[in-house]
Amino acid sequence: MRREPTGKVARRSRTSPGTSPRSTRGQKDLLARAAKIRLLLLDVDGVLTDGRLYYGAEGEVMKAFDVKDGHGIVLIREHVELGVISGRPGLAKKRLEELGFKHLVFAQRDKLAGYAELSHLGITDSEVAYMGDDVNDLPLLARVGLSACPADALPEVLAAVHFVAASPGGRGAVRELCDLIRRAKGLLPS
Repeated sequence: MRREPTGKVARRSRTSPGTSPRSTRGQKDLLARAAKIRLLLLDVDGVLTDGRLYYGAEGEVMKAFDVKDGHGIVLIREHVELGVISGRPGLAKKRLEELGFKHLVFAQRDKLAGYAELSHLGITDSEVAYMGDDVNDLPLLARVGLSACPADALPEVLAAVHFVAASPGGRGAVRELCDLIRRAKGLLPS
């Protein structure tokens, strides 16, 4: 079952045939995965932001963040650890620290190598959620217990994750994932 962006379950190639995203079984599996999450990892460009970079007159680079995503993070940060693994340098570091992210891995295009830098946390793969949007995210998306992507992720990513947000990157996708985890943990009405 592959699902177009609707904020519902997406089918991974290893998912058993016949599991419908609208089925109770599919939703129960998604909620069971989300309930186990202890570490929420996110990509930055294309997930926390819309992927665009703004250059000022002096060459300074700026990114825009959606407050809906930020509020979702604020609502969940007391219940899970927060981290990012980004292929770009730490341009977003100030915003991430403001939101309470403790685990920051920057300038690491190999997301599995970045993930390995967090092994000291002692959190198992099944207790990790990761949201990515591009092909370099695929190895990590295949490894974690709950994989997710924004609605505007590349087709290969849309087909590979457990959860496809209805919103695009940088425009509410992270909030949807936070709400899913909160709902699964009994922190949000179903």
